Amino acid sequence: MSHGVLAVGAAAFLASGNVWYLPAYVDLRAGQDRPGSRRPAAAAVLTAWATAALTMVLLLLPVAPVVAVPPALAGTAAVASLTVRARLRRGQERREAEARWSTLFPVRTGDPAGAADDER
Repeated sequence: MSHGVLAVGAAAFLASGNVWYLPAYVDLRAGQDRPGSRRPAAAAVLTAWATAALTMVLLLLPVAPVVAVPPALAGTAAVASLTVRARLRRGQERREAEARWSTLFPVRTGDPAGAADDER
């Protein structure tokens, strides 16, 4: 297969990813308007697509394919790190939200006054 066909395929693949990287870009640009967990998640998406684009470019160049391995590994490690950070932050945000809601609507413990009568 010629490099021209591969280049067209790579361009089509990377252009089709706009449904992921454009919203991620908007999340990063929004800054404090979005929850704190969305920013590292958006950075992970952008890093993943940038890594894919760089790897595709390096594979299309007339150099040894082994040249594309270090950037691909570095990008994959960065994406994994950002994803873990976003998930940890999201868990923290959920716990904080549950704590806030529990102060508004406390959970009742024990048997309500009429529950024993309903079972008979």
